[in-house]
Amino acid sequence: MEASLILTDSFAKVNVNLLTTLLAVWGAVVSTVALGWHIVRDLRDRGKLRVFCYIGEIVGGFGPSDSTPKLVYNVTNVGRRPSIVTHIGGKYADDRHFMVLTQVPLPRTLQPGEYFVEVSKVSVLDENPTALWAIDSLGKHWKIPRRQLKYLLNRHQDRAEEKPEVKANG
Repeated sequence: MEASLILTDSFAKVNVNLLTTLLAVWGAVVSTVALGWHIVRDLRDRGKLRVFCYIGEIVGGFGPSDSTPKLVYNVTNVGRRPSIVTHIGGKYADDRHFMVLTQVPLPRTLQPGEYFVEVSKVSVLDENPTALWAIDSLGKHWKIPRRQLKYLLNRHQDRAEEKPEVKANG
């Protein structure tokens, strides 16, 4: 009987030591994952802009209608922090940059979820830009997706081909 008591007592000591070790390892793993998550979250916790461009026309409203096509920039802050937009524009193939003169003065602070819409002449698409973007106060260029730019350029070329030729009298 005494031998079985010693065996049970040593087994309990081994289980307690094993349990303590497992809990220590578990606590270390959980705290490391939590620390990593907080670091990643804090690095991503900033303003993030989404830029969307399309070809549109100005109709209705209080001002005069303008049926000439315009390149429309829609800039939205999709991040969790305010972001300051300083410029909108783009880049041509020969590495020349252009800036759109806006109706609303820039820089402009966008709160999370806030957006603004700006128009420019569609003629900027005549030179086949390689990028259209908005620039924030940190100098980050938030570009439209390449697929969207390709679609805009194709649509602009299709519109140009559809235009009737104007014949000169003389």
